[in-house]
Amino acid sequence: MKNALVRWTDRYFPELWTVFRDLGKMALSVLEWTPLPADMAGRSAQELIEVHRQSEGLKCPQKAKIQALIDAAKDSIGVTEGTTMARFE
Repeated sequence: MKNALVRWTDRYFPELWTVFRDLGKMALSVLEWTPLPADMAGRSAQELIEVHRQSEGLKCPQKAKIQALIDAAKDSIGVTEGTTMARFE
């Protein structure tokens, strides 16, 4: 399962691993609620914190990590086509 997640992120959001070292609660929350860089476009860190608070077991998302994700998503080199299928995967 972990290999499938790594393959998916390498294709659609390779910069995710520059912010997270492993699949912890925060990384899984990002993959659940905002898996693609386009999901973060035009949103503030505070908005994304509120979105990620909906995750089970994650009460206090780290603002610094959220901001780093937003910055990484702006310059992402991931695939932007086929996002409907990417969400399904």
